[in-house]
Amino acid sequence: MAQQTVKTRILITGALGFVGRYLYAELLHSGYDVWASDLDSVCAHVGPPLDPEKVRPCDIVNADDVLVLLKTLRPDVIVHLAAQSSSSRALAQPRKTFLTNALGTLNLFEAVRASHPACSVLSVGSADIYGPQARGDLLTEESSLLPASPYALSKATQDLIAIQYWRGHNITTFRTRSFSHTGPGQTTTFALPSFASQIAQAEAGLREPVIEVGNLDVVRDFSDVRDVVVAYRLILEKGKKGAAYNVCSGKGASMEELLQLLLSFSCVKIDVRKVESRVRPADIPYLVGDNSKLVADTDWEPRFKIEQTLSELLNFWRKKAEESSNSSSQRKETR
Repeated sequence: MAQQTVKTRILITGALGFVGRYLYAELLHSGYDVWASDLDSVCAHVGPPLDPEKVRPCDIVNADDVLVLLKTLRPDVIVHLAAQSSSSRALAQPRKTFLTNALGTLNLFEAVRASHPACSVLSVGSADIYGPQARGDLLTEESSLLPASPYALSKATQDLIAIQYWRGHNITTFRTRSFSHTGPGQTTTFALPSFASQIAQAEAGLREPVIEVGNLDVVRDFSDVRDVVVAYRLILEKGKKGAAYNVCSGKGASMEELLQLLLSFSCVKIDVRKVESRVRPADIPYLVGDNSKLVADTDWEPRFKIEQTLSELLNFWRKKAEESSNSSSQRKETR
């Protein structure tokens, strides 16, 4: 009788979020035994591609919750996505953001150390930790960390916790400094899906043909979420233990350029209006990364061009606008 191969068991924290769902599908497709955790309130909304039987509620801020989860599942690998990921929300809730992103990470590593120290951890961080940099420079993993916002501070702390548990407790750890990424399914808490949603609503006649924006001068390095989750998988498979990796395209574009690209796909003329409430204080003017370390170590190569990503993002929100319009029409008919 042929010996069966035991699949590597991977747990994704924060798995029901935007990136988590894509990562779950990527790892499942790649042959892993994938499990998921998220807040109890979020777990009520499990949908494809997640298997409800492999989803466990867990509040990352509750150390006992995390320890019980790891003792129960005993994963071989953890991808730590659970986080408060909105910079704007972090400005309004700095303490809650720090507790989730920093203390939550500490709870996770302590649970690994106490219950399953052979487990590997991919700590998914943010390029915001680099802070303001010279325009035109590509940030490398050796660039200084200069967090300039509550969100960036919390993610810089997460990064330091991860490397401390690698150096101090020999827990196999990988870190990412992930630059901006988007794609179908991302919420309007973030700029590009907010633009796309407003355009789709204007096309459907659900709002005036005016799009409200914040600061369009900032330059960002955007990737497609589907490329990003492949990078995460490859880091687990080929990355160097203890290393940090910039996950990015290596190309910058201003938010003005990206907005104009979205508008070029629209079938109606839409005006742009700057709204001060959408302008974030301490916004980093320029944030573009060097991905050469990621490429060299993992052979990662992005597949999606930004034009395709934004087109599919807009189509996602067009479908949402159509559903909203149909729902509104049905309510009127039943009155």
